[in-house]
Amino acid sequence: MLPLVIVIAATAGIVTALAATAPAQEFLAAHPAGSVVRVQADVQGAPSPYTAGPAPGEQEASHGVAVDLRITVADGAPQDVAATVFATDPAWGILEAGERVEAVLRVTATAEPARLTLRGSSPPVPAHDGGEQAHGPGLRTTVRQDLARIAGKHGAVSAGLVPGMTVGDTSQLPQALDQSMKDTGLTHLTAVSGSNCALVMTLTGYTAVTLGVGRRGCILAGLASLAGFVVLVGPDPSVLRAGVMGALGGIAMLTGRPGVSLSALCAAVTGLVLVEPQLAIDYGFVLSVLATAGIVVSARPVTRLLATRLPAVLAVCVAVPLVAQLWCGPVLLLLNPTLPLYSLPANMAASPLVPVVTVAGLLAVCVLLAGHLLTPVLQLLVPAAPEPAVFTAWERTAGLPVGLASYPARLLGRIADTFARLPGAHLPWPPGPTGIALLTAATLVALAALHALDRRMRRPGPTRGTVTSAPAEPPVPDAVWRVRAREHRFRRRALAVTAALTLLALLVTAVVWWLRPAPQWESVVCDVGQGDAVLHRTGEHSAVLVDGGPDPRALQRCLHQADITHLDAVVATHDHDDHVAGLEGLTDVVDVDRIWYSTAGGALPDELAPLAEKATRPHVGDRLVAGSLTMEVLGPEPPAETAPAHGSRDTQPRGPTRATHVSSDDENNASLLLHLTLTGPHGTTTWLTGGDIEAEAYTRDTRTLPGGTAPHVDVLKVSHHGARNGGTAIIHDTHPALAVISVGKDNSYGHPHPQTVQALQEVDAAVARTDESGSLWIRKDGNRVVVSAR
Repeated sequence: MLPLVIVIAATAGIVTALAATAPAQEFLAAHPAGSVVRVQADVQGAPSPYTAGPAPGEQEASHGVAVDLRITVADGAPQDVAATVFATDPAWGILEAGERVEAVLRVTATAEPARLTLRGSSPPVPAHDGGEQAHGPGLRTTVRQDLARIAGKHGAVSAGLVPGMTVGDTSQLPQALDQSMKDTGLTHLTAVSGSNCALVMTLTGYTAVTLGVGRRGCILAGLASLAGFVVLVGPDPSVLRAGVMGALGGIAMLTGRPGVSLSALCAAVTGLVLVEPQLAIDYGFVLSVLATAGIVVSARPVTRLLATRLPAVLAVCVAVPLVAQLWCGPVLLLLNPTLPLYSLPANMAASPLVPVVTVAGLLAVCVLLAGHLLTPVLQLLVPAAPEPAVFTAWERTAGLPVGLASYPARLLGRIADTFARLPGAHLPWPPGPTGIALLTAATLVALAALHALDRRMRRPGPTRGTVTSAPAEPPVPDAVWRVRAREHRFRRRALAVTAALTLLALLVTAVVWWLRPAPQWESVVCDVGQGDAVLHRTGEHSAVLVDGGPDPRALQRCLHQADITHLDAVVATHDHDDHVAGLEGLTDVVDVDRIWYSTAGGALPDELAPLAEKATRPHVGDRLVAGSLTMEVLGPEPPAETAPAHGSRDTQPRGPTRATHVSSDDENNASLLLHLTLTGPHGTTTWLTGGDIEAEAYTRDTRTLPGGTAPHVDVLKVSHHGARNGGTAIIHDTHPALAVISVGKDNSYGHPHPQTVQALQEVDAAVARTDESGSLWIRKDGNRVVVSAR
């Protein structure tokens, strides 16, 4: 019987796979690799960023977004085929799931029926066909946007984590936090899992029970709420698996039966793969299944082993992430060729916080859904009440659980950042098939050992023995027993006191390390990852900020460490995310007197819109004097007509409205070239900084200076994070004593370029990098420029 079932299942899988790939085969027959096709398609999910390695002979990597589409029309012919578009135009990154677009795409050379891939270099155009575009976003999109907007009022971390942990919306997750979560194995928290789905179903079911509904009714109510939740989140592969497993788990809990078994998991996975064969090659789906299987198979044996030495609750908290990490390790190695060393303690520290964020976020979603559904009814009952005022009451109510969720969400962000900054956060591992085979073998050995130990521990001891005629040992006298008991208690107490003192010492050391004062400084090159942000001191608690980096949290952390509460000026050298995105919400933490900015298009960056009345675009020769700092603009000269007020963005768009699109090179070459002089108690320090200025623009900006070159300086902020297109002329002209490079650790661009490093060596410049030393605290001491790391 079993062989027959296997044959039937295999036949069904093959037939289903052939049927699923038939539309893609027809599409490729009509549009072979390399051909250009105009399509009309529905967006199937939120765009996700990707980074491709540099092409042969190139140093810069390419990056963009991957978007899943359901193509309905291709060159005027009806179609129904799924495809993935790898797009470089920024307009693809602002698409929402459910939108219908028209685009001109090119079929890739690697496209195949099992995975149809296309490339897009031009922006998509909305297809107004009476669907969602004509009537505005649907309820699903609206609720997700409302949740993200409300969470954004509590800071960047809450804006990313609360929607992510509730409905899987990570569109607002800060880049630095996203990387920290990847480095510590916490990325799964922002993916909808079976626990989310089971939580939705059981909460609804138990609510129905309290209202007097029968068991069958509460199960139906739970299934209905689960279906609504899956629709709200979106039918991604991991969500489909989570929905099926969550339904099984919810039914098990509501019917009072044991938890989900391995056979139930196999049935769910088999059914999903038969319906959608492409799930079998989806990394998210595979990882989700492996983690669930690991918990089902190995969590209980490992928990029993750990419970012999640890309290039961702590044993569960350790066992679940441990077995999930073991089962998923070989597949994770395909995505990241290193092993996260602190994944287990990070997950343990995060585990008690996750339910609070998830439950609070789900309550907010329920309130928002009720608001959108009941507001029209309330309008009929109270016609005098304006609709915005009615829905605002619902939003304020939803803001209460979101505010509650923001506290553990911020703590989760702190946990991820703290563990990611610890030394050795990643263990190197052999790449390629060899490394995967080694890790798989090590995983199998570890799991086999754990299960063998559990089986041996549960095995009953022997009951047979030998009878001896020797008399039994006399009982221990009461006085001796008391002495031994006292010695035993003394040893236990001594061990407990030693452990407590050790833990207290570690805690005190951690607190002292966390609260340690900043070194003496005149300038700080903030560690903001792959971006720029430099503070130049003008007073005890004031400074001038040049650029803001890519993440507001990283910039605010640097301001806090430097004890800066007032900025005499903020300078945005040019309008690229890695220089201005971190300026968002700046006025919430510091006072700002004035803004200098430069862009290729002329419009003020969106992040500085609240300070539009203080913003000006400086001209060549303009000087800013603040305290002991003098800053002079060497270039470029702005266009004759500029628009200093808030408006559309002209470079690397991040929002839905853009007036024009300029190239990345044009925006780099619009960077302000600044000469700074800082007069301190121990000498004068000169700086040259030019944002991401490239070699051509440097020559243009300095041709009117004496000798056509920039002056010699003490410190050079190396252009464009050390990229090759920054050129070496600026290095040889300035001949700096110190060169600082603000660059992200293990960045995908290969910064700094070896050619740049070689040029710095040729002029005998000392080099300090944020990816190696963190924030750089710089001061002048006589004839020396001193660099410290906090």
